[in-house]
Amino acid sequence: MAKIPVIISTDPGIDDAAALGMAFYRNELDIQLITTLHGNVDINKTTVNALKVITFFGEQTPVARGMESPLFIEPVSTDVHGESGMDGYNFPESTQQVISEHAVEAMRSLLETSGEKITLVSIGPLTNIAVLLLMYPHIKTKIERIVLMGGSLSGGNVTSAAEFNIWADPHAAKIVFDSGLDMVMIGLDVTLKALIGNDELANHQSKTAEMFSATFRHYRDGDMENGVVMHDMCAITYLTNPDIFKVEPKRVTVVTDGPAIGMTMEVSGEPNIQVATGIDQEAFRNWFLETLERMI
Repeated sequence: MAKIPVIISTDPGIDDAAALGMAFYRNELDIQLITTLHGNVDINKTTVNALKVITFFGEQTPVARGMESPLFIEPVSTDVHGESGMDGYNFPESTQQVISEHAVEAMRSLLETSGEKITLVSIGPLTNIAVLLLMYPHIKTKIERIVLMGGSLSGGNVTSAAEFNIWADPHAAKIVFDSGLDMVMIGLDVTLKALIGNDELANHQSKTAEMFSATFRHYRDGDMENGVVMHDMCAITYLTNPDIFKVEPKRVTVVTDGPAIGMTMEVSGEPNIQVATGIDQEAFRNWFLETLERMI
């Protein structure tokens, strides 16, 4: 079976690091490029963290540094992932450098020269992808679809209305949501139910399980007894096993000002996105355990 060619845009982040690790060990995926950007911590940290994750897993995937701030608002960050963005584990310094091209140019170049359409996977704010679409609108024909972790139809996690990845750059999110591209939104409606903790990791002796246990204990979105929330991992799970999720076509717009800024709001009209509205929690847990068995 042909692998799915993907570009991953990420802002590591503890759950980003876990999502990347899972992606490396899913045979269904061909990860051609990783781009970094502002988000959970500033871009200097997210870029260093992405390189450290790649080195940890012994990968050689090219990494391109992207947008260091949102389009129109000041950069935001969160303490959910600790000071470094990946607190709790002493990662070795990376042996890899970022490529010389800016992430937007690296994406354009890869898409233009690819013999097949590529899926864009966003597990951070949408700034890199929005700028790509603004600068090179012709590139849409080379994008298979966008699978993003972000948004919610049932309330936010940074405000009562907004989920972090959308709130961190609502204007970029609106550009992407209004792009007309085939899109899947994996939001809080399902990710808050994707929990991994002691029960899943206790019986594994691998280096990966040790790293997951150490970083997850410093991740302030859940706890190890009840499970921490694997937001970003859900986007990877959906790519490889979409049947674990229930998705429904909806029309969703992004609020870009006022008290509800960053909200993904369902409105009437022609659907513009597939939204995940349900998750088989047991199947997700089994997917995680099956993938963990393959890891170093």
